[in-house]
Amino acid sequence: MDRQKGFTLIELLVVIAIIAILAAILFPVFARAREKGRASSCLSNCKQMGLAHMMYAQDYDEELVPAYLGNMPSTYDQWHEFLVPYIQSGQLLACPSTGRSSLGYGINRLIYRSAYSGRKMSEVVYPAETLIIADSDWTGSSADYKTNNSYCLAYPYHPSFFIPARHLDGANMTFADGHAKWHTIALDPNSTYVGPNKYTIPPMDICWYASGAPKY
Repeated sequence: MDRQKGFTLIELLVVIAIIAILAAILFPVFARAREKGRASSCLSNCKQMGLAHMMYAQDYDEELVPAYLGNMPSTYDQWHEFLVPYIQSGQLLACPSTGRSSLGYGINRLIYRSAYSGRKMSEVVYPAETLIIADSDWTGSSADYKTNNSYCLAYPYHPSFFIPARHLDGANMTFADGHAKWHTIALDPNSTYVGPNKYTIPPMDICWYASGAPKY
């Protein structure tokens, strides 16, 4: 009887090499697909916050949701707390790409006269291009993190907060007219920050101020 022929060592090594090559090709594709799904979920969060922001403005005489309001003696109601009555679940305040259940978004304080002082929707010259909420991260370089992280979004020249490029080289943003979209975010080549999200350059092709600056 003929012996049953098995694989030689070389054949096994070739098969293993082929599997390794396929894995190296496919794993990044799978990772990108997973992140695309998380980015879509995050964008949905931003859209829900945009709708909540618009409903808040309708209920409060066209006032933008405030960054925070102080209570006596030393507590604060923060921007996301004002949106809670208008959203279905507090879970949408957590970006799925952070892996954390804590707040993953920040509000653009430059749109206000001050954090306490709201602004009328009618004062925003380009509402469809004016940032109000976006993905946000913290560098860990500021001692006032516990106070500021809940309401502050990194904006030009702010030392501690920034918009991370955590969604396929971009971030999700909500604008003053309520719509949300993904926007490319450039990495800062001079940054030494070594956190999970590299420090970025604030986008200047959108409006940070109610007047339309810096885009206009």
